[in-house]
Amino acid sequence: MEDLGFILATYIVTFGSVAAFAFAIVRRGRRLAAQLPAKDKPWT
Repeated sequence: MEDLGFILATYIVTFGSVAAFAFAIVRRGRRLAAQLPAKDKPWT
């Protein structure tokens, strides 16, 4: 139990990094999608 602080901090840093990366990817994708003309967006 003496390593609990280290373990929790590692989990927080890991999940925080993954969440920040996912947020950046979604934001970049939305920015790039806004630049496309409507005819080139097959998902709409």
